[in-house]
Amino acid sequence: MRTLILLRHAKAVRHHEAPTDKARALTGRGRRDAAAAGAAMEDAGLAPALALVSTSERTRETAEHGLQNFQLERRYEDALYHAGVGGLWDAFSSADADSVVIVGHNPGIGELASDLIAQAHDGSKLAREFSGHFPTAAFAAFEIRGDLLDAAGSRLLAAWKPVRREDD
Repeated sequence: MRTLILLRHAKAVRHHEAPTDKARALTGRGRRDAAAAGAAMEDAGLAPALALVSTSERTRETAEHGLQNFQLERRYEDALYHAGVGGLWDAFSSADADSVVIVGHNPGIGELASDLIAQAHDGSKLAREFSGHFPTAAFAAFEIRGDLLDAAGSRLLAAWKPVRREDD
């Protein structure tokens, strides 16, 4: 069995505040939320060995702040920039580690999480919170059995999303 952790990039500056979409950096809240996501992963007992990270600035910074306490290999992959479910699954399937965190973008990250939750037939409150809505800096971790997305037996291990404050 393998572990797949899906981590959506943290809050980034608005489109008009960067020269390109790919160059959008994290806001102060984004950096705080990314670090909190990493702490929540540790608290959940997760220990990714490999990080597959989209090449956008916001995903790179999310990995930098969120995964700083983990001893892991990082790979930056252009194919993960706005990858869909199939691209994300292919990246995980071809990875050579038992525990992989993918730092990417919606809608792909959220859609893959929803697909895996549906396959797990998980009706828990936690699972319902992450089906159809995957906020910035949130993560969901799954135990994966099987090689094909359609045939994978998945189980939601842990999930976390930042608490939004009034001033955010």
